[in-house]
Amino acid sequence: MRRALATVVLLAVLAIPPAAHADGDPASDVLLLQDVYLPYQPVVPKPVADALTRTVKQLRKEGYPLKVAVIATKTDLGTVPQFFGRPAAYAPFLESEIKFNKAKPLLVVMEAGYGTAAMDPKLASAVVGVEKPTSGSADALGRAAIDAVLRIAAVAGHPLPKPKLPPSAASKGGGGGTSPAIIFGVPVLLLALGGALAAMRARQTDRTAS
Repeated sequence: MRRALATVVLLAVLAIPPAAHADGDPASDVLLLQDVYLPYQPVVPKPVADALTRTVKQLRKEGYPLKVAVIATKTDLGTVPQFFGRPAAYAPFLESEIKFNKAKPLLVVMEAGYGTAAMDPKLASAVVGVEKPTSGSADALGRAAIDAVLRIAAVAGHPLPKPKLPPSAASKGGGGGTSPAIIFGVPVLLLALGGALAAMRARQTDRTAS
């Protein structure tokens, strides 16, 4: 009985794709089970993350399954950090880890731009005209990923509506930073207040002396 159980366990382990237990990049593990990999830190804002996931899910329903990896930092690459900033090189490497016995169309998004693998040349070239992420923030990367997926979907003959998203942090002026008027105005105000207090003390001294 024990020998039979050991045999079953061994066969189960051997059946796991090599990428699932031999790779070192987190995206390859996640994309074996789902279609979207998002960085753990920094976190993609929930509205953006949800919109990206829904868009990719809808594209799958339309008949074109697509894997998407959003890479924000070298941490997302695990033991292969040399691919950071090189989405075109990382895409085929990542696809080779997740394809098992079937090619998996893949889109990689980094601040440096986009990378594709296992994709028809016409679809791969579709992302060339997509604007690169405006920054390396998780918000910007997530929004860029949505734009790229929508472009691929349109060229593949499965146009999808663009999801409604709240304004980005960049469009809000950097997330509501401190106003320059406040930054430079406060010291001036403090100096003026200090001068007024000094004048009041001087007057009190003169009155006491008289």
